[in-house]
Amino acid sequence: MNNYTESKIYTVSKLNKYIKKLFENDYNLQDVWILGELSNFKLHSSGHMYFVLKDKESQIRCVMFRGNNSTLRFMPGDGMKVKVRGDVGVYEKRGEYQLYVKEIVEAGKGELYLAFEKLKEKLKDEGLFSEEIKKKLPLIPQNIAVITSSTGAAIRDIITISLRRFPNLSILVVPSLVQGTSAAKEIAKKIDFLNCHFKGLDFIIVGRGGGSLEELWAFNEEILARSIYNSKIPIVSAVGHETDFTISDFVADLRVPTPSAAAEMTIPDKNNLLDNINVSKSKISRAIKRNIELKTENINSLCANLKYQGPENKINQYFQYIDEFIARLNSRIRHQVELYEERVKKDAQRLDSLSPWAVIERGYSICRKVSGKEIVKRLEQIKVGENIEVIISDGKILSKVEKKEAVSN
Repeated sequence: MNNYTESKIYTVSKLNKYIKKLFENDYNLQDVWILGELSNFKLHSSGHMYFVLKDKESQIRCVMFRGNNSTLRFMPGDGMKVKVRGDVGVYEKRGEYQLYVKEIVEAGKGELYLAFEKLKEKLKDEGLFSEEIKKKLPLIPQNIAVITSSTGAAIRDIITISLRRFPNLSILVVPSLVQGTSAAKEIAKKIDFLNCHFKGLDFIIVGRGGGSLEELWAFNEEILARSIYNSKIPIVSAVGHETDFTISDFVADLRVPTPSAAAEMTIPDKNNLLDNINVSKSKISRAIKRNIELKTENINSLCANLKYQGPENKINQYFQYIDEFIARLNSRIRHQVELYEERVKKDAQRLDSLSPWAVIERGYSICRKVSGKEIVKRLEQIKVGENIEVIISDGKILSKVEKKEAVSN
């Protein structure tokens, strides 16, 4: 007989999904730190990192995706002792469990690095790194202070480069410890002292040369970070080498990669300034000269326009306008007279054509009574024996009515 039931049969993928959920729901397997040695490290062309983390007795496969490894400050390699933080999960396709790494630190620096990240996150949340509150440095500083070791190369580099670039600069050197358990507190006190007694400083450079994380740790302490943040005088952080970042760098008004760069980036080159001034003077001189030329041309143009627009010229123009107006008026009058003459002529012709004399000229005559001069149009207007006159084209005929005779139409 079979010892299984249909309800207990899983596909491989379902089983792997189930196991994956078990891993994901186990709090002890999430966000864990593991100490071990790197082996079989491979940086894929995609940017993802694949490696094995092992100790003397066991090993576990690991993957660190590009989004997480982009902030690494070192390149991992085989044999390196590290601490990694991540989640234990299952890669379903192969049914293997592995560590999905979020963070890697070198084992020797692990505790300090964790403390650095914790303080960094805390101060960032409080707004100490905000760009909006950072103070601007003057373009041409006159008085600066440098807080650093009096015997290190940093102070020599800053002084040499600064005075070479701008010999008129006044530099106040404030010696201080830059390494050790009391260094952060001492540097903070020096910043507070300068803010209290040297308020006219253009800015303060706080720096030292490069070193290990332990050697630079004074610049990662909270007391120094808050002193930099509270400073009314702008602070330039010049700590370590180009790849080193400290809490002081994030809080300072300006971060420069090295002490030498602090002088190069904050102190202008006097010779360049003088060259720029001379170039600007030449540009201004040419601009003024050109402006004068343009103004002169404009004045000459205005004078010519004033002459053209003077009273005499305007009067002559008005005379010319009057002459032209009279000429146009006379022309209009002549034209109107011609039109009226033509119209009168036509009206006279029409009147002539309608005149009774014109009718008489065509062979007709007009009959009217002698008394009253009434024109006779009908028989009943006259009586037999009444005198009448007949008007013809060249005279009139006097006659007497002897008989009336009607004519039918």
